[in-house]
Amino acid sequence: MEGGYGFLRDLHHPKSGRRLPAPSQNSRVHEGIFIPPQELQRLLTRSGDVEYAIAALECSPRERRQERDDPLACSVRAGTMLPLDRVPKEWGVHQMEGNSAVLLTDLARRAIDAQLRRDTSAAQDDLNNVRAQLAEAKTTEETLAEAIAQLERQLREGGAKVDAIDACAAKRRAELDKKLTELEALIKAKGERMVALRLIDPADMTRLFPSETEVDERSGHDFSEDLGANWKQLASYVQSYLWRRGMHYTSAQLQDYLALLRTNDLIVLAGDSGSGKTSLVKSVAEALGGKCTVVPVKPNWTSSEDLLGYYNPIEKRFHPTQFLSALLEASRNPGVPHFICLDEMNLARVEYYFADFLSLLESRDSLPWIHLYSTDEEQQTALDNRLFLTLEQEARSRTGLGQDATLEDILLNDEASHQLRKLAGFQESDTLLSHHARLRRSVSTLIRIPPGFRYPSNVWIIGAINVDETTHYLSPKILDRVHVLRFLNPVLVDWQEEENSLVDFDLDTTLPVRMRATDLGVRASYPPFDRSQSEVAWLAHLSSKFLDPLGVEFGLRAIRQSAHYLEKAQDCGLGPAAALNNVLMHKVLPKLVVDVARTAPSGEKRGDLLRRMAESIEEKLQLEGDQVTDGANERLEQMRVRAEANHGIASFWAR
Repeated sequence: MEGGYGFLRDLHHPKSGRRLPAPSQNSRVHEGIFIPPQELQRLLTRSGDVEYAIAALECSPRERRQERDDPLACSVRAGTMLPLDRVPKEWGVHQMEGNSAVLLTDLARRAIDAQLRRDTSAAQDDLNNVRAQLAEAKTTEETLAEAIAQLERQLREGGAKVDAIDACAAKRRAELDKKLTELEALIKAKGERMVALRLIDPADMTRLFPSETEVDERSGHDFSEDLGANWKQLASYVQSYLWRRGMHYTSAQLQDYLALLRTNDLIVLAGDSGSGKTSLVKSVAEALGGKCTVVPVKPNWTSSEDLLGYYNPIEKRFHPTQFLSALLEASRNPGVPHFICLDEMNLARVEYYFADFLSLLESRDSLPWIHLYSTDEEQQTALDNRLFLTLEQEARSRTGLGQDATLEDILLNDEASHQLRKLAGFQESDTLLSHHARLRRSVSTLIRIPPGFRYPSNVWIIGAINVDETTHYLSPKILDRVHVLRFLNPVLVDWQEEENSLVDFDLDTTLPVRMRATDLGVRASYPPFDRSQSEVAWLAHLSSKFLDPLGVEFGLRAIRQSAHYLEKAQDCGLGPAAALNNVLMHKVLPKLVVDVARTAPSGEKRGDLLRRMAESIEEKLQLEGDQVTDGANERLEQMRVRAEANHGIASFWAR
């Protein structure tokens, strides 16, 4: 190369690889082929230093040939010159003449070595990266293995503790059942004598041993005979029954509420003050021939004692609450549905006063045991009464009084009274009446408020909460275990349309329906998690695709609860889309309190996730022909719109 131009030398044919000799002896073509400056610059810019190249040749212009005195002078044709970094397949290296084969072989070797160095360097870098990743993975694996081992130890220890607690609880229940059996056996064997001695009232005897053939004296229509055990007909009848009393509820509300009652789950009615929440509980209880107890929640409730009551060791008696009294009354009337409404449930923190009771109600296979106080007092009472009955029998035997002698007969008989005092070891200051009063009081207290009892299967607990700034929000623990039925402002309902849709019955709609507790439903295990069911699969998809990225937990229990509701809702006349909409309103939307500006783990804004979730819900539900109290998709859209006025927080509870 000289200046800005160069020459191709040591020429070979591009197909055969043979050396190209000069065309004639006088020609200087063997000295080199001229490379135009622009072609040389293009080649060097593209490939750097070049030792071998391949190009098409053409005769140089006449002026150039005359200048060089070479009629056969050639130059490189523009755009055809390329670096030669490998020997073409059609070349036979063995055919090349001179030292060209050696040169090309050496060039190929150097090119191969350079490529190997590059490849080896890249491979080494990749290998080092892989080794680093393997080391990191190994460290992570060891850390995870250690964490898993620790969790397994904790699970084993926790399981052992749970087993010990269960064993202790089972032992306590067995002891209590035995002691209750002893007391009941004593009263059953000596009941007539205890009544004669006024140690027990006849009403307490009936309370302790109710008649095996319970007589239902309630008036009203029979659910099976008059309504054909049809739940959709029942909802329409209840609507008509309440409408005559000036209690206006939509058919969609009543169908939803009856379906919720049939699940035997805890229900929370949420809405503005005066929207008819407590009235719904009372009026539907009346319409079903049941009994309703409204328990006002106080703002200072902080423990389970505020809900159930407490034992006074000085007075040696339990002080019950209105809630406990309602439970005990329900246990004495097992055929009648009892509804307990915790009015303004969220005036106090629900997880403070209701947590223990909520844990008890998680048992679905069997009715939970409610423990109130120690059984020592009961055991002592049974022993004292048994001893007193033995002594008074001996006193009557010594004085000739008969088996039908009453307490008055013994007190009026000086000899019998003296013998009883003597046998009992009374001092002068002791009186037979004071001892008798203590025994009577202890027996009555134990019968009316036992140390423990089974949760009555005929009880439904409904909470009513106001959604305003004066109350506490429900915690995720509570929301995970309840169904929330949201009440709209009654003014916004088209009551004329509802009145026109009322069903006419041949029955007297002034009478309630006589429902037995078992007609409403019994507590049972939730349906298993079955992914083959379309609604279950869709709820699982909703949880993984949207709720989990939004930081909302919606697990197996919630899905199984939802599947249970879907079964009961269809019996009450709700279509599949309306029932699924209600599941979203009961179980999903109440958990949503989302900062729409925050970024989800996927990098997407949570506000966009909410929008896509609303689109997915709208596509799934298709509510054209179904009546619902409130549409989940519309409610979700309202949450997104109101988030801007709520400091960027999209909340189900915001107004």
